[in-house]
Amino acid sequence: MSQPGRSFASSPHLSGPLTLVGRLVQERIAHDLAGQGISYAQAVVLVRLWRRGGEMPQTEMIQSLALSRASGTLVLNELSQRGLIERRPDEVDARRLVVQLTPAGHQLEPSVLEVFERVESVIRTQLDDEDVANTFRVLLAMLEAMQRDRGA
Repeated sequence: MSQPGRSFASSPHLSGPLTLVGRLVQERIAHDLAGQGISYAQAVVLVRLWRRGGEMPQTEMIQSLALSRASGTLVLNELSQRGLIERRPDEVDARRLVVQLTPAGHQLEPSVLEVFERVESVIRTQLDDEDVANTFRVLLAMLEAMQRDRGA
């Protein structure tokens, strides 16, 4: 944390390394998925759906990925055009849409998750189990703070 009277430029800060790590992770995953014709953004949507049993409300999906409505809709349109997801009205509230994996979307799970696993192993190379647990806890706290600040 910056001390009073010290500038951002002269103080250690977390945003720089976080941004670089995030960019490099996305770049590596995108590179490794290019052969499958899937972008990083599309892969993240698919992973979220696989972890949620294959479906979730569209609004929740977009919010959970910290995307604008326009960007989220664009990614979902791309996945829909490729036949990997479908959108249907919510059974309880027909004004809401639910995003659902298609059989083709389910089939991609092993190969896409393999890419994420390879990148995860690189990230963990210099970390022991305690480091991983602490890092995860700290990153979640940072994420929560940023989400609260975004909503303010």
